[in-house]
Amino acid sequence: MRFKLNLSLINRNQNVLPVNYQYELSAWIYKVIDHSDPEFAGWLHDKGFSNDNKQFRLFTFSNLIVPQREIIKDRLIIKSDQISLIISTLPEETIQHFVSGMFCDREFKLGDRISNAGFRIDSIEALPTPNFTDEMSFRSISPLFVSGKVEGHQYAQHFSPDYDGYLQLLINNLKAKYKVFTGNESMFDIQNASFELLSPPKQKGITIKAGTPQQTKLVGYQYNFKLKADKELLRMGYYTGFGEKNSMGFGCCEIKYTK
Repeated sequence: MRFKLNLSLINRNQNVLPVNYQYELSAWIYKVIDHSDPEFAGWLHDKGFSNDNKQFRLFTFSNLIVPQREIIKDRLIIKSDQISLIISTLPEETIQHFVSGMFCDREFKLGDRISNAGFRIDSIEALPTPNFTDEMSFRSISPLFVSGKVEGHQYAQHFSPDYDGYLQLLINNLKAKYKVFTGNESMFDIQNASFELLSPPKQKGITIKAGTPQQTKLVGYQYNFKLKADKELLRMGYYTGFGEKNSMGFGCCEIKYTK
């Protein structure tokens, strides 16, 4: 299921955020779920849905959708009265606990030691279920993160969508999520898949846990694309995110049109 949260600033004079707010937003989502069921929230955060040594949280969320804004260095200045956020997931438990937790606290704060902003949840909309087909076009509303090992490099490389093996990595990731969610292997053959860029990719570096010993920088890309694959895999990507690190705010996409 997919929700749109309509937000407003609690204090219009506190309207500045760090550009890197994804980690704090992810922590808030876990906090909301914890209000409903602390045991489930702990399990989701620490373990999640797992199979074959692969772990997934099976939810994703968009960037904050701010129609009027200004970016100065590493600060985001919010100039809109209305802000929105998309949260998307498939597992029923996550849906139930998130919605239930929303009624416990409808205000939250994001930021760092330099600047922060408080938000009020004005309303929650359940978005309609799309008609999924075997070829669909998407627009990323948070960066897609895809990585992998490359010979000669000690650490995993962060790939742009023009990397030769990008489609294979996308499909493998979707098939792994499908297996962990359904318990069944996807029989889709990668030979029947195709990937087409519909816009120039924009690189976006996101720093996770900034200012801590665990600080990590991930390089993702935002772009429009057409993907041909089994419709159940496209459904998985739409609801749980394309690529990796979805529960950290990567890979959330909206449908542009279907064929």
